[in-house]
Amino acid sequence: MALTRDNWPDRAAVQASLAARFTLPPLPAPVQDWFAWCRRMGTQSLVLKQPGWREDSEGVLTGSGAVDVPSLMAEMEGYRFILNQKASTPEHLVWSDAVDAGQWQAHWVVLQNADGDPLIGDISQPEVPVLWDWHGSGRWSPQPLFPNLQMLMERIEVHAPPSLPSDDSPTVFRTVHLTDLGSEPLRVLTALKSHPHYRHLAGASLLKLKHQLPLKLLDDSVSLALKDDLVHRFEALGARVEVTERIHRRADGNAQHLAPSD
Repeated sequence: MALTRDNWPDRAAVQASLAARFTLPPLPAPVQDWFAWCRRMGTQSLVLKQPGWREDSEGVLTGSGAVDVPSLMAEMEGYRFILNQKASTPEHLVWSDAVDAGQWQAHWVVLQNADGDPLIGDISQPEVPVLWDWHGSGRWSPQPLFPNLQMLMERIEVHAPPSLPSDDSPTVFRTVHLTDLGSEPLRVLTALKSHPHYRHLAGASLLKLKHQLPLKLLDDSVSLALKDDLVHRFEALGARVEVTERIHRRADGNAQHLAPSD
C-alpha cells in the first residue's frame, strides 16, 4: 500500500525507521547535555536573539528539539534523510541519504530550526560548534554561529509574553486565526508542526487540519511581538491569517472588541 495522507507515518514511526536504517558517528559529550537541556525545556516556546541569526525575524525556534539519538535523527528528516514517498509504504519507509549525494556532511546534526532554517551541530569536534543556514536555496552552505554548543544553550531564552501593565492604560489582547492555507498548503501544514498546539500531529492527523479551518494560532495574548511573528511567518508561506483585538480598560473593567484586521 502506497503512502497517502491517511496513512502517513507519525514521528514515532519515522524515528524507528531511521534508527533501523542509519547510524550516527559517536556523539561528543555536549550533545548529551543538549538532550538533557531539551528535556528540561519541554514544550516551552523558545527564542534565540543573536546577531547574525535571522536578523529580519524574531528568532523564534519552531523545531521540537531532540531528547535522545532517535529524535536527533528524526530532526534531520528533510535535511540529511529524505523520504522517498513513491517507493515507501506505511510498513516500509524508503530513505535516501543526502550525504551520498554530497549535499550534507556526515558530521552535521540538526539541533533545532526556525521555520525550516536549521541550527547545525558539528559533531566532528568535541566542543560541537554551531552553524546555521537558510533553507530553500537548493544547497547547504552553513555559516558559523557559536564556537560551541554550550554557548547556544546559554543564548536561547524562553519566549514569554510581557507582563500586564500596572497602570490604568488599556491592554490589547490579540487572537490570531489561520483562515486559508494558500497555494502551497503542505508548506503551511509543515510549519504548523512546530506550533505548540499542533506539534503532536503528523501524517493523516496533520493533513486533516485542511478541513478544520480556521485554526487558532494565538489566543487572547498581550504579546505584539508574538502576533507579528505568527502573521509574518504564515503570510510568508502564502497563507492568510486573521487578527482580532480586544481592548481591556482597567479603570472601568469594560472590554471593547475590534473588527478583524489582516
